[in-house]
Amino acid sequence: MQTTYWNGTYWPGALQWVDAFLDTLLIASDRSFTNEVKSSSISAIRSQSSTSRMQADIKRYFYQVEAYYGGEDTVQIFDAAYDDAQWVVLEWLAAIRFVQQYDDLLGSDHGESNVARFAHRARLFYNIVEGEFDTSLCDGGVTWNPTLATYKNAITNELFVSSSIAMYLYFPGDHDTDPYPHPDYLSLTNITLPALPVAKPHDAVYLENAINAYAWFKSHNFTNGQGLIVDGFHLSDNQTTCDKRNEMVYTYNQGVILSGLRGLWEATGETSYLNDGYSLIATVINATGWYADTAVEAAQWSGLGRNGIMEDYCDAPANCSQDSQIFKGIYFEHLDLFCEPLPTSKALVPDLSKLADPDLGASHAARCQSYLPWIEHNAQAALKTRNGSGIIGGWWGASYVNHTQSAASYWSVEIPADSWDERNQPWVLGQAPWI
Repeated sequence: MQTTYWNGTYWPGALQWVDAFLDTLLIASDRSFTNEVKSSSISAIRSQSSTSRMQADIKRYFYQVEAYYGGEDTVQIFDAAYDDAQWVVLEWLAAIRFVQQYDDLLGSDHGESNVARFAHRARLFYNIVEGEFDTSLCDGGVTWNPTLATYKNAITNELFVSSSIAMYLYFPGDHDTDPYPHPDYLSLTNITLPALPVAKPHDAVYLENAINAYAWFKSHNFTNGQGLIVDGFHLSDNQTTCDKRNEMVYTYNQGVILSGLRGLWEATGETSYLNDGYSLIATVINATGWYADTAVEAAQWSGLGRNGIMEDYCDAPANCSQDSQIFKGIYFEHLDLFCEPLPTSKALVPDLSKLADPDLGASHAARCQSYLPWIEHNAQAALKTRNGSGIIGGWWGASYVNHTQSAASYWSVEIPADSWDERNQPWVLGQAPWI
């Protein structure tokens, strides 16, 4: 990703929200390396040279994260759809988590200068969406794109749960009242924005937003007969309720809510949030054919893949948009966040977040450990798609049906009835019910 596509400031040709997620992956890598360095400090198994290499990688990737802070096209994404803005929120809150984690490891405060600017950007983009939870239509929820007809979709509202609870847990406050995402925003757009108030850390409003958003999401029938999350709801003419469901299923819609559920447990200690996560993960794994009794059965489409490998509908026909090409990676990133060990002795946020009792901590670890064979199976499948240049393909399961990454109409599956595949067929956005 970095050696081939990174130009030193950003990833040319990528959509802005995809860029934000790629940056989040870099940050996640740094957090993983930091955890390894921390564990190696209490273990004689890992060599000093290996630890030094990881520390070098941490610094190299964080330098690129800092570079992308300046390279991010904040003007474009500031006025984009409401889901796009929230990828930026999660991106910079993740960066704050890393800085604080790494400073804690080093016993320093070297990252504090970055924390303030990262926090301001996260706050700017959260501010776009915070007031858009609208109870006058569908009893709540955030619409996807304010330039289109109302569409209360899964991803925007999953992101609102996840970004709201992340703001509650990780946002350190912000004294910068500048409302503009870029110094040139006013001259480029001719849009004047009011100054922002000072924002305090761990504001209970963020927690309330997350709780209310998830309660609304859970009560509004976003799952199909298999228990998979569908894409969203339109409103019929002259209706105020969500009555026209888009049955399309995407892999990332099954994942983003997981980080939100984990954060909600962290903030409240309510195990129902974890249980909802476990249930959804089991549904997803089953929908890839992982639990099939025979190889023949496993090879059949199971709702979200086959042969135990996650798959989007666009993978086999090779007609995925840039959006869809990143979906499976998003799923596994949020699964990883959900499966981080529950704190049993030191709270994630002292005097704020909750501790798990030893039994719950052990149970969570065991459940997440049970997912590893499936995760490793998918990772190996993805690696098998690498071409001669080392680039990984999008259809992870191709080799299991003796096929390449070229379009395979025989293995294509029709999208569900009553579906609009707006992510891979963007022309539908110019038609009803989108306009």
